[in-house]
Amino acid sequence: MSNGIHLRITVFALLSTVFFTTRAQTTTADRDQPARLPDHDKAINAMAVVKASNVQLPPEWAIMQRQLISVMEQGAPYYLKRFTRTDGSTYGKGPYDDVYEMFYNWPELYAISGNEFLYTTAQNEYNAITRNNTNYLTDSIDYYHQLYKEYPKNDDFFHISEGLTAFYNLALGDPSLPENIQRAKRFAGLYLNEDPDARNFDAKHKIIKSIFTGSKGPLTTSEATYNVRYGHASLYPKIDILEPEWIENPKRKKQIQDLYDQMITRTDVPVNLAATGLMTNAYLYTGEEKYKEWVLNYVDAWMKRIEDNGGLLPDNIGQTGKVGEYRNGQWWGGLYGWYGRYGLMMMFSQLSVATENAYMLSGDPKYLNLLRSQIISLMQRSKTTKEGQLLVPFRYKKEGWYSYRPMMIQDLSHLWHASMDQADWEKIEVLMKGNKYHPLWDEGIWGQNTLNEGDNKVWEPAEPFDWSKEMSNGDRTFGSAEHARLMYYAGNNPDWPLESLKADYKEVVRRMNFMQNDPRDISKINSDDLYPNNPVITKALIQTTMGTPQTIYNGGLLRATVRYFDANKKQPGLPQDVAALVEGLKADGTIVNLVNLSVTETRRVIIQAGAFGEHTFTTLSYGGLEGDKANMQAKEVVKLDVNKPYFVVQLPPSASIKLDIGMRRFANKPSYTFPWDL
Repeated sequence: MSNGIHLRITVFALLSTVFFTTRAQTTTADRDQPARLPDHDKAINAMAVVKASNVQLPPEWAIMQRQLISVMEQGAPYYLKRFTRTDGSTYGKGPYDDVYEMFYNWPELYAISGNEFLYTTAQNEYNAITRNNTNYLTDSIDYYHQLYKEYPKNDDFFHISEGLTAFYNLALGDPSLPENIQRAKRFAGLYLNEDPDARNFDAKHKIIKSIFTGSKGPLTTSEATYNVRYGHASLYPKIDILEPEWIENPKRKKQIQDLYDQMITRTDVPVNLAATGLMTNAYLYTGEEKYKEWVLNYVDAWMKRIEDNGGLLPDNIGQTGKVGEYRNGQWWGGLYGWYGRYGLMMMFSQLSVATENAYMLSGDPKYLNLLRSQIISLMQRSKTTKEGQLLVPFRYKKEGWYSYRPMMIQDLSHLWHASMDQADWEKIEVLMKGNKYHPLWDEGIWGQNTLNEGDNKVWEPAEPFDWSKEMSNGDRTFGSAEHARLMYYAGNNPDWPLESLKADYKEVVRRMNFMQNDPRDISKINSDDLYPNNPVITKALIQTTMGTPQTIYNGGLLRATVRYFDANKKQPGLPQDVAALVEGLKADGTIVNLVNLSVTETRRVIIQAGAFGEHTFTTLSYGGLEGDKANMQAKEVVKLDVNKPYFVVQLPPSASIKLDIGMRRFANKPSYTFPWDL
């Protein structure tokens, strides 16, 4: 392995480390937590109970999973102390979304099985960052104080949603905090026109009124120079080729600015679909129908625009809801759209988010076509090189489609997770056969922060691409690590659970070693770096424990086949010493393997159907042949009817159990509420 990090993971080398570890931090919240109400125990005791009886040497993936959690619990306090002050403020300044990202996935680790320090710190840091990025002098809002009423005053939704992911994740740890509930309602209300300062939405035409919206309402003018110069939007057909020196001529600059505001600023664009996350978040907190209705109405409007545009997503909608209203009907050229340098990545992230939100809230599979239709459109326009590499177009200009590259896997992965449809899996198989070589879509020239020249390069094959190879670049990716996970579920990558966990472990160790050996003082770090590398990586943990693709970091909500709660402590996440692996996925069920690594303690796990109880367990069975190949045991097969979104598994010391669980998907009203509070 590179960087001098050698992770020889063997069962016996780690048993003594993992079996007797305790959670890395004990907080005041741990000690002073008030007693739970008796009704909570009553609710848990009413759940169906399964007791594990198989005792064997734990698998390596289970040991590695707990070790990965432990090493991040150790690294988090070091990171916090190094980069924040005692009041929670960060030493580094930066745009609000980047600072929020410093802790955005800590609640996810807590919801998986991390200690309470992670959650309380994430909540405290969110409050501190919000406080320090809000300027209460309304006439002096600057680059470092972009929040007003705790929400971005005006920004594009790609960046707004990056910051919001940190807020959404807080609900995973405690959905009962009044301040966060009020924030969720207030933030969503900005797009329901409930705040007189922010009338961002036109309900008649079903549009968000600008590319830049927020707590101060929609902008009608925004800076043209950056987005035009860096190819994020086009002024075609009004201007064919813009002269390079336009910015130096004040008169010409004003002409371009006025044209830009008419053609680009005052339009609705696909990245605004991220607003569905705001509404879904508020719905999951409150259950109020107005949030659900907004999501479905807005997504319906975009689906109608796609239909009217011949099946292609238009990227600019005028103030009266017409496609290409300020471009003589031209469907492309809007901000972060088909012409944009990163437009496809930005649009498809929000198509995935909106599709998942609308389907979860409605249970209506028609909403899957929002994302599916555009994946099909790309694949229909694909071409195959002489080497057998499948390429799809990433951009569009007046001459037509261009910038052909290997297709991204993130969106197909999220589509299949939502649908579990064989036809969607077959699209993944096409990609498996067609992705043969590097560079991938974001490697080589496309991974560099260049101007438009890179997209005119013709793709050429480099080294062969291996689907089974785990890639770990942290959590802020566009799903590259989904390749290996999907190959596992196809039955062709049996080592993926262990290798994925090892890859993230290696990356965490690398980040910690870098921080600990970095000779720079904090001022130098701040001047060099926008923000430091977060030592918490939840990608492989979410994938293995919950059977789901990693959360889309641009405003995505947690997705999960199953989720876990500690029945004894009545808190989210797997109990201490327990590991979980989703071994199989199918349209009507899943296979889950649970292992208790403690040799002294019995653990009780609540398994929930879906991230927010949106599914229902129908049946479950266990027994038969259990154990590893060397110690296979014949057990009586036990079958139970569940017909609930949760049940309890009791794990005696050193016990494990493999559960074959039937499931009816998207059968329930989703909610952040914990199982014992329903």
